[in-house]
Amino acid sequence: MVKQQIPRIANMGLRALATGSKFLLLFGLAKMLQPGEVGQYGLFAAAIGFSMLVIGGDFYTYSQRELLSGKKDRWSFVLQHQIAATLLLYLALLPAQLLWFGFDLLPSTLILWFFSILIAEHVAQEINRLLIAMHRPLIASWVLFVRMGLWVWAALPIMWFYPHYQKLEFVYLSWLLGVSLAFLIGALVIWKETRPWRWWTLDLVWIKKGLGVGALFLTATMCFKALFTVDRYVVGYLAGADFLGVYVLYIGIAMAVTAFMDSAVFSFLYPKLVKAFRRSRPLEYRRILRELTWSVAGFGLVLGAGVVVLAPLVLEWIGKAPYLEHLWLLWLLLVMSLIYDVGMIPHYGLYAKGDDRGIMVAHISALPVFAFATAAFSTILPLHAAAIGLTCAFSYMGLYKYWRYRNSEKYSSTTVATS
Repeated sequence: MVKQQIPRIANMGLRALATGSKFLLLFGLAKMLQPGEVGQYGLFAAAIGFSMLVIGGDFYTYSQRELLSGKKDRWSFVLQHQIAATLLLYLALLPAQLLWFGFDLLPSTLILWFFSILIAEHVAQEINRLLIAMHRPLIASWVLFVRMGLWVWAALPIMWFYPHYQKLEFVYLSWLLGVSLAFLIGALVIWKETRPWRWWTLDLVWIKKGLGVGALFLTATMCFKALFTVDRYVVGYLAGADFLGVYVLYIGIAMAVTAFMDSAVFSFLYPKLVKAFRRSRPLEYRRILRELTWSVAGFGLVLGAGVVVLAPLVLEWIGKAPYLEHLWLLWLLLVMSLIYDVGMIPHYGLYAKGDDRGIMVAHISALPVFAFATAAFSTILPLHAAAIGLTCAFSYMGLYKYWRYRNSEKYSSTTVATS
């Protein structure tokens, strides 16, 4: 029993280290840079995250389910066609990312950094997803650590001991090198996993179907991702560049809980959930769903308590007054993060069942909830308006997904399961 748990413990440890590295980076930047620079980094990172979603077209939502439900001798087919689809998406959608600079949402001096990191991050992220779908979670965790953590542990000491490196350009260079190394390692493992590689005749019908499924998810996910992009621009508009730096640090702390949850819980259990449903094993499906629920509850309580205890101490160490003057905003963002995590339980239930439409409706309709709540509080509580908007949006989203899941027929809580 203990032997069986070792891979999961190692997996969780690596992913926690990767997530903790992002956390450490934010604290390091807050310590060594001015709040306005931290805010600029936050806008750049948010733009990268949103554009990664756009250029990928959410095609992975289709290809990953094909990998999970198909035999190993067909993996090369899926990978070959995912590469072809990705190249088509790049040709169509990469040029549109220039709009960030055309509308002055990002300074034009960052164009080269933006596109270099964007492409490297997207490819490395897809490799991580493929490794998980291929049931190599431990290797995926190593790749994730290289991508998110290793470069941070190299960059921060250099910035600390050599102050002339305390600038965002050095952060971007370190980021690009780390992601590129992760890509090379992950690509080598995937190549070995899919041997002997077979060249398949290009199936345009398969690609077209995948793009259709991806487009359905993309619309929904873009609305979802927009919440974590627009919020920063709202804060910058309502409260100014320096307060944006405070907000970026706070939401980074709060969402570190979610990032850990995704690494240690969701990414480990959701492939099993999908497989159990696809193979018509209702008892196994419900057991995994219960494990998911209790894991979210347990980790949420522990991680939330850890943030409440440790965050004020670390903010004291940073030693800059703005980061200590708005702790209520941090607690509100922490609540928002935990609400989001709870809402992911019915989300993965819907995903396993293939209820793409339910997920799409939840994500699209959450955007106007965010807009309305943020606008309503923008004059009363301008510093907290975006955080309140996010909390309302994720509360609504989670409740809608739970309602949708409970009203689905197969393997719902009201179904009598037999196996």
